[in-house]
Amino acid sequence: MLPVLIQSLLLASVGLLSVGSITLVILLLISDRGWHNGLGYALGYTSAYTLIGVSAVVFGYRSTGNKVGEPSLFLPILLMVLGTLLLLLALRNWRKPVSEDKEEPRFFSIVDKITPLKAFGLGAMVSVVNFKNLALFLTALSVVVLSDLLITEKIVITLLVVLVFCLSVIIPVIIYILFPKRAKDLLNGIRQFLNRHSRPIGIWLPLIFGGLLFVLGLTSLL
Repeated sequence: MLPVLIQSLLLASVGLLSVGSITLVILLLISDRGWHNGLGYALGYTSAYTLIGVSAVVFGYRSTGNKVGEPSLFLPILLMVLGTLLLLLALRNWRKPVSEDKEEPRFFSIVDKITPLKAFGLGAMVSVVNFKNLALFLTALSVVVLSDLLITEKIVITLLVVLVFCLSVIIPVIIYILFPKRAKDLLNGIRQFLNRHSRPIGIWLPLIFGGLLFVLGLTSLL
């Protein structure tokens, strides 16, 4: 169980690449409704991934009867493919011209009109329509699905995978709750940092994670 847990959580940490979701939840947290909107978005985001994850594990378990058929080639190749895609993403971001426009996201102008219920729906929708994040999540989950663990162990690990993958939206909400008086300044500082360093973040994070995944897949094949 431990190797599956470590490998799946390592892959789930790629969810930290979701800079857009971090910025979005911060904008909701510093809006007029504050933590209500931010919490609503985070709950919708994590609930959708939980539903997707548990459904995938249960469906996979029932389909295979928990008889895993030689996943030794499939998973390493999948890791190498994902690693290659992230490396290509880093290359694309590096080659992209530097934009001089520092405009606020368009969402900023309508964020104050969003209710907590709409924020919940938005979070759930983003988790489904953001195909890059969904692919990253399902890749992390594939380690669990292809393992020969008991269904209860798979579900427990899946919940941990969801937790780690969704840290990008959970951490800002925790900051707001723990430091309510300083939250807006702290979150604005994080948002401004992400805006200022969006280019290096967009290059180095995919490069590091892509390299790790590619090497992990390659060493598993050898």
